[in-house]
Amino acid sequence: MLLKVSLIIAILASVGTLVLSHLQVATKVQNLKEELQTTVTERDSARQEAATAKNDFKKAKEQAEATAKQLAETQSNLEIAMSNWKTQQDRADKLESAHKQVTAELVETSRELSAWRALGIPLDQVRNRLAEADKIKLANEALNEEKKVMARKIEDLKRQLAPFIADKEAPPPALPPVKGKVLAVDPKWDFVVIDVGQKDGAVERGELLISRDGKLVAKVRIARVEQDRSIANILPEWKQAEVNEGDIVMN
Repeated sequence: MLLKVSLIIAILASVGTLVLSHLQVATKVQNLKEELQTTVTERDSARQEAATAKNDFKKAKEQAEATAKQLAETQSNLEIAMSNWKTQQDRADKLESAHKQVTAELVETSRELSAWRALGIPLDQVRNRLAEADKIKLANEALNEEKKVMARKIEDLKRQLAPFIADKEAPPPALPPVKGKVLAVDPKWDFVVIDVGQKDGAVERGELLISRDGKLVAKVRIARVEQDRSIANILPEWKQAEVNEGDIVMN
């Protein structure tokens, strides 16, 4: 009997332990379910927040790109506006300068017109006199040019006649450094043709030396000058040998 009671007590104790264990496991399971539900909720919330943050980032990026593009367009428009302003400012400055000049000319014209009116001369006569003044001015300019031409001709004649009218022959004119050669020789009349002309600085009565192989052959005086050649007379007192074609001419 006692054994049965002990056995029943043991069974009841086991059942109680089993029930207690079941209750504890059930509680843990319930806690785990609640924790799992909380984790799922937090995960879903985190995902939602991440999606929202990603969407906000995309919008912010698009807005930043749009702002940058708008800024670039604004900068370009500003540069164009500045360029247009500079152009208009330059144009305004030129117009202002022209306006001042025209105003000054108008004032001067008005002053001159008032002076003519004070003299009692009709406007038509003023125009005629101004036209006559222009003709006289042109005639004076033409006369001055003619005087210059005549002066040059007189100087040329003086230079050509100097050897004949002076007690002593005038010194030969200085020539720039020249170098050429003899093109032709006339031994009968002792003159030569050289390839040194007006383009090289040759002038009448200029004197040049003729050499061959580094030795002096003769000295010549230019008698006539053309554009690219000259005719020169051989000076007898300087003649050392016969002049040949191809001899060197220099000063």
